[in-house]
Amino acid sequence: MTRQVLILNITRMGDLVQMGALLSRLHQEWPGASVDVIVDQRFASVASLLPGIRHVIAYDFHALIDETRARVKDVVAFYRDMELWTKRLVETRYDRIINLTFDRRSALLAGYIDAPDIRGVVSASDGTLVVRNPWLSYFTDCHAFRKLNRFNLVDIYALGGSGPGPAVSLSLHVPREAVEWATAFLQPELQKVRTRIAVQVGASDVMKAWRPEYFGQTLACLSRRSAVGFLLIGTTEETAAMEQAKAAYRAAGGTAPWCEALGRTTVAQLTALLTQCQLLLTNDTGPMHLAVGAGTPVVDLSVGHVNFWETGPYGKGHWVVQPELVCAPCGFDMVCPHQACKDQVLCEDVAALCLHALGTRPLPECRGGARIYESTVDEDGLGSFRLRRGRDDASTDWYGLFWRRFWYETFTNSPSLAAAPQGAPPDCEAASRTLQELLVPAVTDLLAASATLHSLCRRHPVPVREVQRLHAELQTRQQAAVAVAMTMPLLAPVTAAFLREVHNNDAEGLAQMARRHFEAYRAWEGRLRLVADRLRTAAEDGRGTAARPTSLAMR
Repeated sequence: MTRQVLILNITRMGDLVQMGALLSRLHQEWPGASVDVIVDQRFASVASLLPGIRHVIAYDFHALIDETRARVKDVVAFYRDMELWTKRLVETRYDRIINLTFDRRSALLAGYIDAPDIRGVVSASDGTLVVRNPWLSYFTDCHAFRKLNRFNLVDIYALGGSGPGPAVSLSLHVPREAVEWATAFLQPELQKVRTRIAVQVGASDVMKAWRPEYFGQTLACLSRRSAVGFLLIGTTEETAAMEQAKAAYRAAGGTAPWCEALGRTTVAQLTALLTQCQLLLTNDTGPMHLAVGAGTPVVDLSVGHVNFWETGPYGKGHWVVQPELVCAPCGFDMVCPHQACKDQVLCEDVAALCLHALGTRPLPECRGGARIYESTVDEDGLGSFRLRRGRDDASTDWYGLFWRRFWYETFTNSPSLAAAPQGAPPDCEAASRTLQELLVPAVTDLLAASATLHSLCRRHPVPVREVQRLHAELQTRQQAAVAVAMTMPLLAPVTAAFLREVHNNDAEGLAQMARRHFEAYRAWEGRLRLVADRLRTAAEDGRGTAARPTSLAMR
């Protein structure tokens, strides 16, 4: 029987392209499966380029939000419209729903359509949101410890929506008519240039865009060093930024030809243009992922709140420049008053890196305050990045590798083949002492108190005052333990998972809720003990003693 899968991805262009590995993995898991995708109608053209999709189901979700806020329709009319729209989807009887959009509207939709296997956010019976699947749950957790995350969103989608498998490259199907259009679009002076560099100066969020004048100065530097031409891409909203870049280009003596495509292409046409370029120089944008899918190498300027480990160019052959600042990347909810990270990246360094990516110059030394990473695929078949210039923070680097292996083994129940961190972490002694002498005993006591609370909640009648007293005491002690743990890279990731598991609760009834809380405490304690065991082994390795084998992480 043919398996049927429904994916909900109603966010942005880049998120759709990053589903490529998931689509491939689903067809490996279930050969011949029929995969449908629900998208916002603005990005239906992007989804149409992805191979392996049966139906692209588009809906104007932005209009839906606007109408809901403005109360254009009453609640009954709203639900009747949605019932008509989803009728065919409900009747399809999907085997699996994968919700890659982490909000209430998609959760309600996933729960309403329903399937035996729902992964991602879904609405519980009482209207609360719960996340199903450990990988997709991890994606909601890792924002609490972003600097330690080493999983690309492409792999989180594929592992959560399907499972482990061989490495997969992102690919897009570019229609022939789009290729013909792109060939005709390029101006004669640019067609004569053998090396064409696509450039996107703008971004959907100015926080994650390098300064326009720096782009212009970089292009001028490239024009002096190599016979290149530039294809300027972006949306019409980015015109002002591009004009600033062009002015800086002229002022710096730039002479190479360019061709402007801002706001003049469809998604398919833009992708076709990218296939005719030898490189894309860009901020972290949707077109960056289009270039990866088109097979065009990328130089990604990862500034502001962008973390390239999460959304950087996937697979082999791409380059990332990241400012070497303690605060980089900043948080999503932060509005930086200085954006000094953008000034850490020197135009000469970026130009030299572009020439290296084109194969005409050696990898440059970074004279500015930035790091250079090369994208690759690790031993587990997952996207990764290798530091080539600059220095990583020793603690962040050690714990990034540590948690990369920990979570892979936890969620797959298989050993990781990726490299383990060398020796012990810089804060090994202090971290070990806090873990062994403070947190493990505290969480063990919390687990015992939670077991008692669960027992009380199963009584008939429930001793309400005793339950209230113990619950208040438990909350106070929990908050104290969490406050300590969330400040430490050794403890924050498993503690974030615990907090999510406590609230990720679709239990019905007091006793079942208490049981779920008990299970969350038990998982927290088990993971802390496993972390302690692995830290002890690392410390022994650091002293040159024989490492003791450790068991695979608990599920």
